[in-house]
Amino acid sequence: MPRILAVSLLAFASTASAQTTGTRDTVLEPDNAPVIGGTAVPTGKWPDAVAVLGPQGSCTGTLIAPDVVLTAGHCAEVAPTRVVADTTDYNAAGGTTANVKSITAYPNWETQYDVSVIVLASPITSVPPRKIGTSCTFDTFAANTQVHLVGFGLTDTAGTGDNTQLNEAMAPVTDPDCSGGNGCMSAIAPGGEFIAGGGGTDSCFGDSGGPVYLDTARGTVVIGAVSRGLDNAATPCGGGGIYVRTDKIVQWIESTAGHPVEKDLCAAGPGEGSGSGSGSGSGDDNDGGDGDRFGDSDISGGCAAGGGSTGIALAFAIGLVARRRRR
Repeated sequence: MPRILAVSLLAFASTASAQTTGTRDTVLEPDNAPVIGGTAVPTGKWPDAVAVLGPQGSCTGTLIAPDVVLTAGHCAEVAPTRVVADTTDYNAAGGTTANVKSITAYPNWETQYDVSVIVLASPITSVPPRKIGTSCTFDTFAANTQVHLVGFGLTDTAGTGDNTQLNEAMAPVTDPDCSGGNGCMSAIAPGGEFIAGGGGTDSCFGDSGGPVYLDTARGTVVIGAVSRGLDNAATPCGGGGIYVRTDKIVQWIESTAGHPVEKDLCAAGPGEGSGSGSGSGSGDDNDGGDGDRFGDSDISGGCAAGGGSTGIALAFAIGLVARRRRR
């Protein structure tokens, strides 16, 4: 994924957990363009793109309600303690900081939807939450659609160095429903994820969980969360990324948060409005049968593989994915 895509799933075995200390086996000449093919974000442009910070590393996320942040499932592993909104450098003065009350990863996120919901201890009232894409948002979603990749991740294709600044890049969607393989999760394909970027425009380590924005006639909405890089990428970052589609997880997000979040309701009918109404805007749940277990999961950072040959195969698959994550 672009550098702003939080976790790279590239098949490089020696990726460090935190983006500030991450290194790779392959040493390449770094490309120092921000967000790998992008630019630094001007002050105030993406105030809802938040830094997700914990003792085990950092990720990126999106404020989708005053007290709710969407980030990657694997970002539960950083044990986040706080988020910083409305900043272009989370190590600089300014911004709005809120402590984390809880983080809950999607059930079986390693092989399904790589997302987590963070509930904040106190709401952030100074930043308007970003609306998330629902099923109608994706009605015309297609290859070559241009999207914004935004995150606090690293900025060179080798995935090395340090960065605390917010960067952005425009990238084309190359596989709108992640049906072409190359690292897509089979349990939720097609339609659970999409692929964007490549050719030197990508997210990188530290971008995990960060927003993919889509410009619509109703304003800019977040339609994806950074997950990982492509299986066939030649470098840790820069070869394109895989992103979780928000339209498939709206119901789970609201169930986990305990209340509605901001949603893109498209051409809302009378009485529906365009804010965070009680409806989810999406009845889809292409998750291989786990969608009815929202209330049953106590997972906050992942799950263990089962025993026997099935467990071994699952563990192997999870290991491959872990090496491509972009945290």
